[in-house]
Amino acid sequence: MRSTAFVLALSAVAGLAVAPVAARAPDLPALRHLVGLREPQISPDGTRVAFVRTTLDFVHDKNRSTLSLVRATGGAETALTDGKEPVSSIRWSPRGDRLAYLSTGKNHNDQIFVVAATGGRPRALTDAKNDVEQFAWSPDGSRIAYVTQDEPADAAAFKRHDDLFDVHDDGYLTEHRPLPSHLWLVGTAGGAARRLTSGTWSVLENAAPFVGGPSDPSWSADGTAIVFARQPNADDSDSDKSVVAVADVRTGNVRALSDRTQYEYQPVFAPSGDRVAYLYPRGPGPISTLDVRLAPRSGGDGAVLTTALDRDVTNAVWMRDGANLLVTANDGIGAGLWLQPVDGGAARRLDLGSLVPGEFSVATRGSVAMTASDATHPAEIYVLADPAARPRQLTHDNAPVAAFDYGRTTELSWTAPDGERSDGVLTYPVGYVPGRTYPLVLRIHGGPEAASTVAYGTTRGAPFRVLAAARGYITFEPNYRGSDNLGSAHEHAIYLDPGAGPFADVMAGIDAVEKLGIVDPSRICVTGHSYGGYMTAWIESHDARWKCAIVSDGMIDWKAEYDLSSTGNLAWARDSLGGTPADAASAALYRDGSPITYVANVRTPTLIFSGTADATVPATESYELYHALADRNVPVRFVAIPTAHHFPSDPVRIERYYQITFDWLDRYLQPGR
Repeated sequence: MRSTAFVLALSAVAGLAVAPVAARAPDLPALRHLVGLREPQISPDGTRVAFVRTTLDFVHDKNRSTLSLVRATGGAETALTDGKEPVSSIRWSPRGDRLAYLSTGKNHNDQIFVVAATGGRPRALTDAKNDVEQFAWSPDGSRIAYVTQDEPADAAAFKRHDDLFDVHDDGYLTEHRPLPSHLWLVGTAGGAARRLTSGTWSVLENAAPFVGGPSDPSWSADGTAIVFARQPNADDSDSDKSVVAVADVRTGNVRALSDRTQYEYQPVFAPSGDRVAYLYPRGPGPISTLDVRLAPRSGGDGAVLTTALDRDVTNAVWMRDGANLLVTANDGIGAGLWLQPVDGGAARRLDLGSLVPGEFSVATRGSVAMTASDATHPAEIYVLADPAARPRQLTHDNAPVAAFDYGRTTELSWTAPDGERSDGVLTYPVGYVPGRTYPLVLRIHGGPEAASTVAYGTTRGAPFRVLAAARGYITFEPNYRGSDNLGSAHEHAIYLDPGAGPFADVMAGIDAVEKLGIVDPSRICVTGHSYGGYMTAWIESHDARWKCAIVSDGMIDWKAEYDLSSTGNLAWARDSLGGTPADAASAALYRDGSPITYVANVRTPTLIFSGTADATVPATESYELYHALADRNVPVRFVAIPTAHHFPSDPVRIERYYQITFDWLDRYLQPGR
């Protein structure tokens, strides 16, 4: 299932401490020295790259972020903010003389700030009553369009607690009537903001059921129109009903780009002319790869550009020549960047060597800035002089951490009994000795429309893999059917088959690992987060070989997921299982596809994690699993994480999560440790 936010996890450093450089295996204290580098934004002229540099402050339990700059030729980094307040969503002005970003401002909400590229005191541009959520500079740099949630029309009634509200497609943690978000305009020289749009509909602000999601508004080249993703209401589980809309900047009138009613995401105007690129699922159904479509501003469904690519495109950025888009997608156990011609020609993959790209941006003359990592090198900032050039590393913030000794990571491919082909990431323990056998930890990714890759990066999987290898474990991360790294057919194969098919893939993968002769089959554990938690609960209820299991924020009851979750998971459940729990044709699958149905079969000692504020997979499902196991005297521990939304975001709780995780693994797989 999709998460409401991307979590940095253990990808930052406490203060400015320097990690040891000795070639030893990293432990949790060592991973405090990771530096988080994200949102690389290359200046229009391609000479500088702005980015967010994040460190961890364990003393105050905070993520410390700064807006930093580095020249595209390399050299020292310059910080433009002091790190006292969070920084996100950095954007260059069209002339490259200023940077705008979001940070805490008036009303204790995220506001837009602007700072000169040469440095100086940042200036608050907005004083919105609620958080500014996304924004974009106008082509001439004179205005910024931004998105913020409306105030309640009856604010006085709210204050006197006259605030009862009707529930529609909302998560069970919703505490007030959902309010729509709308577009506003503000001059970059100052002055009052002007509301551009209004109505009961909303700019898309919640995670999509599958792949796709909220994005910045996008201006037309002539500055007269803005495209954005719109849903028909403010209910947080209706993000499947997203369509591309066009707003007239003068009048505020809004119209739909196509006749569709759902699953259109991330529209962006061409740098010149009137074309709009956006993401839309290939089909059949929404569980399929997202293609890039290109439509005229006047409207229409648009032409499909990425059919031959057959990968789940997660982002598409225009090259400034207007003739190509730069797109990214998971591919095998890595990810790629492709140059996709808008005339429908074949996409050309950029040569990134062993690097797995993350976020990226492009300059006017075609240079590209990106974050990238590989299995043993945490994310750094790289630049390509043009799409045909090789990446050049600009930052070396994580060089001390890269000097640690890491286990070897490799790709493993196999075929399930029904012929479904899958792949996965296999990581050997540090100091592996051929001929010896080792305990195995199965780590299953969430989504399921996602993939395990070799990226070190800022994912939840990389710290786990690194720590497991350092503690003497083999780690296997399978990309079962439903994963988005092997094409539309592999992704769609999970439709109406949420458990049995993926189970067959994972177990066939385990067999392939064991055939290598490196695993002690009496010491294996299954773990996973989110849909990986679902798969963990399914696997331990259908196979008894496991010494232990860890279900982290795991979905174990489809009906509870449909009834209580938010962030698009109502639609995700409905469109995965072919209907609602009330539909005769799909009701049985809500029962038969839920791990809780088979919990009487579980004998495996199980550790359960859940965030108390998880709107994606409600903690109620973890309570279900905990009581079902405890009532049957199965060894079980349930750990709640205060304030966590589907995964902890603060450094102290993240580290504690990993400490408890590996204590559990050691207890059952290496009891003499």
